[in-house]
Amino acid sequence: MSKKIFFMALIILSLIIFSSTSYAAAKKSNNTNAQPRTTNTAVTSVGGNSVGIVDRAEILRNHPDLEKVQKQLADFAEVKGKEAKTAVEKESDNNKKAKIAQEKRMELVREEERLMTPIYADCEQAVREVAARKKITLVLDKMVVLIGGVDITQDVIQQLARKK
Repeated sequence: MSKKIFFMALIILSLIIFSSTSYAAAKKSNNTNAQPRTTNTAVTSVGGNSVGIVDRAEILRNHPDLEKVQKQLADFAEVKGKEAKTAVEKESDNNKKAKIAQEKRMELVREEERLMTPIYADCEQAVREVAARKKITLVLDKMVVLIGGVDITQDVIQQLARKK
């Protein structure tokens, strides 16, 4: 029985640590990515269509509201962790303890989805706006492109910064 309690406490603690670590890593990556990247200005054309490429992870890391959202998530995770710990300590049934922990994790997942959805939408809209301005008809993630395309990542980051 004490092993199960230890296991539940470990899960709750790992949720809190993971949220805090993610926040710190994203903050650090924002600081280390301060060097401007050069943008490939050559246009890849196929029948008059141009292809753009973006680094979605870099765009997300540079979203002006990401740090605020990550802080909110870290705070929310801390509250849910404390709630779970308190509820688990009061409960004697291990199945109920597991259910409580699962409910708190799901609340955290739902909150993350709620807070991140506008961030993802902003990023997508900025990509659309930059692509339209540059007359790019197809935009692919940099991860799937081996050769060619116009890297518009920095343009998208600048577009996001102008909106805020």
